[in-house]
Amino acid sequence: MPNPKSTNTYQPGLSAELVKKKYAVSKVVKLASNENPLGPSLNAINAARQEILSLNRYPDGKCSDLIEEIRVYHKKYKLKTKNIIIGNGSNEILELIGRTFLAKNDEVIISKHAFLVYKMISNSMRAKIVEVNINKKNDASFMTVNLDSIKDSISSKTKVIFIANPSNPTGTIIDSKRLKEFLKSIPKKIIVVIDEAYIEYACYRGHKSALDLIKDFKNIIITRSFSKIYAIAGSRVGYGISQTDIIQKLNSMRQPFNVNQIAQIMAIKSLKDKKFLRDSLEINKTCYEYITKELDKDSIKYIDSYTNFITIYFGIDASVIFEGLLKKGIILRPLKNYGLPNYLRVTIGTMNECKLFIKNLRILLKRTR
Repeated sequence: MPNPKSTNTYQPGLSAELVKKKYAVSKVVKLASNENPLGPSLNAINAARQEILSLNRYPDGKCSDLIEEIRVYHKKYKLKTKNIIIGNGSNEILELIGRTFLAKNDEVIISKHAFLVYKMISNSMRAKIVEVNINKKNDASFMTVNLDSIKDSISSKTKVIFIANPSNPTGTIIDSKRLKEFLKSIPKKIIVVIDEAYIEYACYRGHKSALDLIKDFKNIIITRSFSKIYAIAGSRVGYGISQTDIIQKLNSMRQPFNVNQIAQIMAIKSLKDKKFLRDSLEINKTCYEYITKELDKDSIKYIDSYTNFITIYFGIDASVIFEGLLKKGIILRPLKNYGLPNYLRVTIGTMNECKLFIKNLRILLKRTR
């Protein structure tokens, strides 16, 4: 049933400073916000330091150099610069989509447990939220977005569908072939947003991006982020890719100078640094394998993830585990406000951080079991 209002609000991960003060710990390991533990590319850092000297000047309001770099980076898809828009994080692109395509009483379809920003944007436009269940079968589809349920929920009032792929906070993926078949089967007037904030991790495991679908479907918008694999979450920069007419409409809603110059230059340098990308993906793979192997040893259930985080099932209210880890200076993300009170999400950190997490988790579980 449509849900015009939601009490859900986005709750960012706790800061290291707050945890240090509250729990009187000297060292904090933050594994709550899916940040790249390596920190930014050194090339991006050095470029940012130089750019500081020019902060008395306004940034390039059109983000021309960054757009061109993105076009070149994705050259196999034969994009034009007019297919690309830059935002203050991909969140701003999502907000521009809401402002452009939603009005009061329009319907938005999202999956249950989806990224809460989709609800926030829809509510801000007074649109009605139609929330569909995800797959709960105990097989490879477990906790994945249920495209059949989304299709069945479409009405004459449906204007936008939000699909995170990979999904946050579950980390699951939709096969690109299934996504293509879904897009073929729905009305072409509906805007389908495919949020690919974590796509680099998924591609490393052999998944295909939806960028290949841009040429075939005129109603999709793909969003990307520099906050995850590229490790510049604090700079706030992301981008969207779509047909030129859609990008033009989004740009008409965009504020001038919405992305600062340091963010732009860091994003450009990050895209150019292929070694940084490879190193980040390889470390993530190694640490993911370590965590899942250790969880398997203790028969702890988790959702297979195509991202840089793992969502773990504890079978009880996970707040006890969350608080226990906080007392040891380890910050995870509780998922109660996502409707998953028995789960915690852990960001894949460095190997030392992962080992510390596993060590303290085992101690806590012995006490609670």
